[in-house]
Amino acid sequence: MPVIPPAKLAELQKNPHSIRNVCVLAHVDHGKTTLSDALLATNGIISTKLAGKVRYLDSREDEQERGITMESSGISLYYKVLTKKDSERSEEQDSHTASEYLINLIDSPGHIDFASEVASAARLSDGALVLVDVVEGVCTQTISVLRQAWVERVRPVLFFNKIDRLIVEWKMSPSEAYVHIQQLVEQVNAVLAGFWEGDRLAEDSRKLEEAKEKWKETHGEDAPMTEWYLEEKDDSHIYFSPEQGNVLFGSAIDGWAFSTSHFAQLFAEKLGTSPEKLQPLMWGDYFMDPKSKRRVLTRKQYAKLYGAGKAAAATPLFVQLCFIPVWQVYESVIIENDQEKIDKVISTLGTKVLPRDRRSKDRRILLTAIMQGWLPLAQACMVAILEKLPSPVEAQLLRLPYLVQGGTKSVPDSKAVEDQGAVGRALFGCDAGSEEKPVPMVAYVGKIISVPRDGLPDLSSSRAQRNRKAMTADEMRALGRDAVRREFSLNSEHGSATSTAANSGVATPQNNEEGVPVDSLAKAIGEKLVVGSSQNDAADDALDQSGPEDEILIGFGRIYSGTVRVGDSVWAMQPKYDPKAPNSQQYLKQVTVDALYMLMGREFVCLQQAPAGNVFGVRGVSGAILKSGTLASDFQACPNLATMHSETYPIVRVALEPANPQDIGKLVRGLELLNQADPCVQVISQSTGERVLVTAGELHLERCMKDLRERFAQCEIHVSEPIVPFRESIVRQGAQPGVVLSEVGVSGQSLATVSFTAGQSNSSDTTTDPEEQRTKPAEGHQRGEVSLTTPNGLATVTLVVEPLPEKTTRFLQRHEQDIQRILAFTSSKRRQILNTAAEALENSIGDDAVPTVINTSDRDSSRVIVDDIDDDADETDKTSKSPRPSKVAELCPWLQTRLCATFNRAKGWDPQRVQHIAEHGIQTFGPRRTGANVLIYSKDVLQQYKKPAFGWFKKQKEISLRGPLSSATTPFLSDEEESDSEVSPIAETARTTIGISDFEESVNTGFQLATQSGPLCFEPLVGVAVTIKSFAYNGNSASTENMGALSGQIITTVRDAVKTGLLHWSPRLHLAMYTCDIQATSEVLGKVYAVINRRRGRILSEEMREGTPYFTIKATLPIVESFGFADEIRKRTSGAANPLLIFRGFEPLDVDPFWVPTTEEELEDLGEKADRENAAKRYMDKVRKRKGLFVEHKIVQHAEKQRTLKK
Repeated sequence: MPVIPPAKLAELQKNPHSIRNVCVLAHVDHGKTTLSDALLATNGIISTKLAGKVRYLDSREDEQERGITMESSGISLYYKVLTKKDSERSEEQDSHTASEYLINLIDSPGHIDFASEVASAARLSDGALVLVDVVEGVCTQTISVLRQAWVERVRPVLFFNKIDRLIVEWKMSPSEAYVHIQQLVEQVNAVLAGFWEGDRLAEDSRKLEEAKEKWKETHGEDAPMTEWYLEEKDDSHIYFSPEQGNVLFGSAIDGWAFSTSHFAQLFAEKLGTSPEKLQPLMWGDYFMDPKSKRRVLTRKQYAKLYGAGKAAAATPLFVQLCFIPVWQVYESVIIENDQEKIDKVISTLGTKVLPRDRRSKDRRILLTAIMQGWLPLAQACMVAILEKLPSPVEAQLLRLPYLVQGGTKSVPDSKAVEDQGAVGRALFGCDAGSEEKPVPMVAYVGKIISVPRDGLPDLSSSRAQRNRKAMTADEMRALGRDAVRREFSLNSEHGSATSTAANSGVATPQNNEEGVPVDSLAKAIGEKLVVGSSQNDAADDALDQSGPEDEILIGFGRIYSGTVRVGDSVWAMQPKYDPKAPNSQQYLKQVTVDALYMLMGREFVCLQQAPAGNVFGVRGVSGAILKSGTLASDFQACPNLATMHSETYPIVRVALEPANPQDIGKLVRGLELLNQADPCVQVISQSTGERVLVTAGELHLERCMKDLRERFAQCEIHVSEPIVPFRESIVRQGAQPGVVLSEVGVSGQSLATVSFTAGQSNSSDTTTDPEEQRTKPAEGHQRGEVSLTTPNGLATVTLVVEPLPEKTTRFLQRHEQDIQRILAFTSSKRRQILNTAAEALENSIGDDAVPTVINTSDRDSSRVIVDDIDDDADETDKTSKSPRPSKVAELCPWLQTRLCATFNRAKGWDPQRVQHIAEHGIQTFGPRRTGANVLIYSKDVLQQYKKPAFGWFKKQKEISLRGPLSSATTPFLSDEEESDSEVSPIAETARTTIGISDFEESVNTGFQLATQSGPLCFEPLVGVAVTIKSFAYNGNSASTENMGALSGQIITTVRDAVKTGLLHWSPRLHLAMYTCDIQATSEVLGKVYAVINRRRGRILSEEMREGTPYFTIKATLPIVESFGFADEIRKRTSGAANPLLIFRGFEPLDVDPFWVPTTEEELEDLGEKADRENAAKRYMDKVRKRKGLFVEHKIVQHAEKQRTLKK
């Protein structure tokens, strides 16, 4: 097929009904790029013979070397379909009409490290081709891409690839292959059913909450709701079913594919029926009548006519009509290589095979020629795309409510978008508008890509030659005359001599008709062209401030409404922009569209405009959009579309520095470019000046470093060893004596000394050091209790550090995002309350004696609602049945019920204490106020408050403004009312004295600092509870100077007290873990196990796939031990096993870093030197050495006197 001109593709962009935006999703090495090559061959971009070998969309050199895709890339394809004008069959040409379509295809990576590229591809598309390798089956990344398509509301088509391996490698019969693929279809549908069930539960929860609110409005607050039922919903439309035509079967490497509709059209006339009636019978238990050959029977009918035995052994209709012919071709060409059978197959199928293909010694070439002529891959895929995947007009009706509302609702609410007026109508209608009647423009930039300047047609260095070729002879001649005249006039002014031939006007070979030297004319034309080109380039450089001259940043986006044109001024909104938030204007910027492009793989085609429904590239948005964002013509009327859902989490860190210190500027600029060009990269600049690069995995890190060295920074870079995060925790075991960490606290004492003396509180320590004597716990105090006094002696803090139950820690880790939602919600409510309080104080400023009280029970803007909880209900029953509410106001009591349930039967946590913690005691979480550590105030401390104490999980009734609202405390205010007539004596005394309420911010800050960096290796803490037991102020007066200095000292005192209390327990490290999925045969199974065990991995499961020689192994592997793991697996197994690593979370390493043999058995087995390696200590020392902390290391071991013997 000839190459389609770009002008034709640009013309098709104007009709959104003829556009299909499709992405290709699959697990790694399942054939995505090979399939894309076959589709590209239909447009003449590559040869059909080279499809699957060129890997055209893998434009990077490392992609070609490794054979995997690392970046998603798009291309626009043309496809024409001939359809009949009427139902009558005719062979005349005029009885068909041609329909032209534009297919915007996006090829995405399959490796887990590049899942962010999959997210951007899914956001820009309306449909997806999901490939599944029939040999490897449904893998982990297959589930991930299905989830990505489900979240983005992308309609998928399933493609079972590599069926040729079932024939050639596994030697399966057609019936066996049919059963195997049936199981794969059920597995994929089971994954979709899980997604449907999750959304269904969320939707039911939301509807139940709405029904409760309506019931309370009509029947009262205390009336029980009786009329409620769940609406049944049909979920048949979400599943893959071959008889519906949304499942394809084929082999991308051999260039063939088919659907049931194709064979239904072939055999409908022979069976005497229509294709529409035959297609539903092409999958399932349907059989052809062996006598008539024209009837289709069910299994029950077949058993009734021919008996149950024959019915059980009967061949299904799909196998008989579809698989058996395919198997016959492979057996004739590949397995048997019988020339007679080959000739018979070619004549029967009616395909055209070239003589050179027949004579080829490679049987695969002949097979590909036969199968491509009979069942062309591109035709099957294109027809499925056009028939089963929606156009932008159809897709935006379903997708846009989720994008506009940010996924907060489980059901599309079209009214919410249509109420936005012209913007809603344009979005739902995919309206491009016109120059006379423009409509609001809304587009989404899914990612930023970096392109070399020479790769852009309007900025490449060869533009001067193209401009010269575009000029006619007359234009060049006129341009040259003007340039030469100006040059001669300048020379005459300076007294320079002119040539004789030029003054004489005689035409010679060196002079033209006007007497101008030809050499001067050519030189002037060339200089003029170069000057014009350089001026344009300078203008382009002035407009594009995105990078150096050799790298330009292009936004890869999708336009949903309106038309964007070159030169338009648009608003760029980053994901954090919220028009209601007061401080979000920094995420809004107005930019000018410098250029628009049509993406053609590794090439770009310039466009003057991009109408709605298309995928496009835009230059000029770099700097305004970091990784992704929304473009709009009016930021006030147009919505900011929701952020993308990604399956990856950056976990691998490295520190970077240039080999030459003079290249530090290049490195900084290169990191800025990389941060914008890669959606999953994080660049952190430490306070020490160290620059840290955070990536998703080892392969992702390798690609980023290659880009930095060769493209962005263009300098030699030194890379540190990967920095893997750890977590620190404590367990209820005895602490090891003699801990040496040499971490100096605020008062100068060593925490190692504190830990050692704490374990020997009964010993007679006669130290005279006042700092150490001051920090020694008194006798009779509980374990983990520490009492510290500030250096100026004005305040004493007594706190208890203890481990949280394991269930509680896991619960807080799972619901960290819920806690963050509550904090964000209540922070906005606090601002509203403070504004209302300020207005009330201004109105009553003349009356200072009466405290102002805001009643939040009224329905106004300052209302904070948290429903009370039924204390009589069974916690276990509520935990198992009650779904998580979607509203933030109802999320807090929901969390309280489950948090209390996690403390059940936990050691050291009695029910009365748990009840106090849930109702009053929890002040904040940490670190960053959302972690899995809690700060608790005891009852004695709460009585020192001058105002109602803050705490989580407390119902709101009134908010007193006697004291300032602290943003550092928990989000919800107490329901205790204060009045002058009802004040307890303790509270009255607290008003006249200085207590913890005056230093609440300092105590919370010290807790946050302590949980942010633990005592082992300065890593964040998890699973720690800190209880403030008492707070005493030892001063007489509260001067402003003393209070200011004391606040800072309390911060460091609380921090050191927490770290000291941690060392009273047995510390533990939590390792970041990978989930490792490996498929391997039984021959290499032992080698795989050996590599996993050598790297401290743990086998979770091992399953043999039924009907295959493959074992599926699931294991966990510490990330710190995972570097080089994939290469070692491939080397040991000779490439037979390839692991897939997915971030799992943090798991505790049950080894004390300070463990030494103490018992007689341990000393007998291991000796005093502890010959067994302590892995936890090795990890801890490695991190401490990297951070510059003290490391206990023996330089000389087993020293003996050297003997010198004379010869």
